[in-house]
Amino acid sequence: MHHPGRTAPVSVCYYPDYRGTNPYQAILYEAMRPFAACRAAPISEALAAQRAAPDETIVFHLHWEHQVLIDKDHTVEAFLDDLAAFREAGGRVVWTVHNLIPHERYAEQDVADLIGALHLAADVIHFHSLNALQAACAARAVPLSKVRIIPHGNYAGHYRPVPRADAREALGLGEAAMVALLPGRIGPYKAPGETVAAFLDAAGPEDRLIIAGHFVNGLTLETGEDPRILLRPGFATAEDLALYHGAADIVLLPYRRSLTSGSAILAATLGRGVLGSDTEGLRDAVLPGLTGTLFDADDPGALASALKQALREGPETWQRRGRIAATHAAVRDKEIIGAAWKDVLTALMTRRPGG
Repeated sequence: MHHPGRTAPVSVCYYPDYRGTNPYQAILYEAMRPFAACRAAPISEALAAQRAAPDETIVFHLHWEHQVLIDKDHTVEAFLDDLAAFREAGGRVVWTVHNLIPHERYAEQDVADLIGALHLAADVIHFHSLNALQAACAARAVPLSKVRIIPHGNYAGHYRPVPRADAREALGLGEAAMVALLPGRIGPYKAPGETVAAFLDAAGPEDRLIIAGHFVNGLTLETGEDPRILLRPGFATAEDLALYHGAADIVLLPYRRSLTSGSAILAATLGRGVLGSDTEGLRDAVLPGLTGTLFDADDPGALASALKQALREGPETWQRRGRIAATHAAVRDKEIIGAAWKDVLTALMTRRPGG
């Protein structure tokens, strides 16, 4: 068992490992050093490690829980059995809630059963904002005594900003007027079809829309081969993303739902304002009028209206918003994030499981 004065780092096993496509985990666990020694490991490995070291307290940190539903290495029942055995062996469980429900569709009862089980099994349930917690509480009973709120960190140091003129030159956009960017995973939850239609209706002949990212489940878009649309499908590297953000005046995030938006925080880190839907994740990361614009996702005409106004406002307005966004993103510093996680892990080391 760890002692409050012990200098050895806390062992943290995290699952799933999304570092290959999302820098969130790399940034998070870098912020925890040297207090925590973190490695990617499924629950079966964490259980084996805990049983092999009964005098040590290992932390299993679960992220995007929908991976449990699709991981072919185990069934949901086997995962939950291992999780219970892990806690019985002395381990602790932390669950970070990234989404209220998965972006892709799974059997509703399976999702509900898994979330219910995690509410019971987790020692700590982590949300990135009060907005996110409020949304979760509106949807289901959340055991508030287990909740901890630690903000999503910024992406400082992980992307090299590209000057606007250089980025546009590299992308062949030197003569463009307003440039909008729809980044990240391109799936139905991000309303890409509606976004394209709204942009083509609102944009002038020299405005451009960059759509850059992985298209989910073979999704296709009807662009009519319009030259104002630049499609960049596939995985975008850090260099690609920095280039696309550098070229853009506005980052578009028209989510149907969003509990936490790393994309909005990345945009702010890189000094770009956001036009997005009024969801919990964007409400946490965007200050309407100051760093961007939020529209009502339930209003069928709101996206088109907001986009038309944004394009009309022009680059200087959006550059000013981007500068303000960058100052707000700067306070999401890894030192602050790391200190908050140190407090959470220290508390876990000094109490009984579930206490």
